[in-house]
Amino acid sequence: CETFKLTNQQITASPTGQKSRLTQPGQEVRINCKTSSRVCGGDHLAWYLQKPGEAPKLLIYQISNRNTGTPSRFSGSDHGTDFTLTISGVQTEDTGHYYCMIYRLGLSVYTVTSMTELTQPGPSVSLLPPSSLQISGDSAALLCLLSSYSPQGALVSWTLDGSEVTEGVVTSAESEQDGRYSRSSVLTLSKARWEEGELYVCRVTHDGAPHEASFHKSLC
Repeated sequence: CETFKLTNQQITASPTGQKSRLTQPGQEVRINCKTSSRVCGGDHLAWYLQKPGEAPKLLIYQISNRNTGTPSRFSGSDHGTDFTLTISGVQTEDTGHYYCMIYRLGLSVYTVTSMTELTQPGPSVSLLPPSSLQISGDSAALLCLLSSYSPQGALVSWTLDGSEVTEGVVTSAESEQDGRYSRSSVLTLSKARWEEGELYVCRVTHDGAPHEASFHKSLC
């Protein structure tokens, strides 16, 4: 390829494939970036990762060189005007926005970027009502199960007919297996309160996103 002139030459970059991708820990991820011209001479391509509330972190520079501190699972390659960032065995901490950027040596950086977001799966939430044996006794317990989510940090709350309930709630610590987390929460009510209530909701907040499962007595 020919060396670019250091005048008004511009290279544009655009993402290829999905802009938002749901990933599982351990999977290989490839993020692609396509440029309008070949990158060579005094121009280079770099990859950055930006996490919420943090400054962008340089991962790869000059197409394939890992920056200090970049884990070995990250690698960069090029095929003409197509560039690829490969993550061999993605980890939960790799969640964030990835940018490819063209920069020119000896001159100020100009940002022509493309962005791909890697996200981790949210929790699967299920709500189990009391058994008939429990209901015939003095109390009733509802069980909320959260499973297969990453990263950790899922918060649980309960509502009864639209009002938050804190008394009688016991939530377990989070447990981890193969990079995925789970936890449970139990709401125990007196028999009288169970009989008065109609709509029970287990609300989960994970990574800023809401999830919920509900039990409606009149529909069962």
